[in-house]
Amino acid sequence: MQQWLSLPPNVQSSGYLTGSGLAEVVQRLRLTPGSTLVELGCGRGGYGMAAARVSGARLVGVDFSEAALTAARRQTGHLQLDDVVEFWTGDLTATRLPTDSADAVLCVDAFHFADPPAAQSSSTGRIPAGC
Repeated sequence: MQQWLSLPPNVQSSGYLTGSGLAEVVQRLRLTPGSTLVELGCGRGGYGMAAARVSGARLVGVDFSEAALTAARRQTGHLQLDDVVEFWTGDLTATRLPTDSADAVLCVDAFHFADPPAAQSSSTGRIPAGC
């Protein structure tokens, strides 16, 4: 997958974002050293760690899979990013992160894991506030 997607060395894919796509996303997020990137549905954290490495941003990865987070933490040590990366168990709608804790958010090929918003009565056809 890494070769097929043309990803930089040491980037473990967790979706179908290519190397050039990742570079564009990082540029558009305007990450700076010391800013905080939250990667939702981070899996093994490959995309977020790549963004943190090139930008100097801090990364907080959130995923529901403890097995994926264990692999991500192991890779963090290999890449010597222990001081700028942390991983939390959570999901896309219940991250457990404090309000205003992110300067940017990254979510690659993971929106389908989110719980759908609560259904509203079909008489109004509107989505409930806060969804």
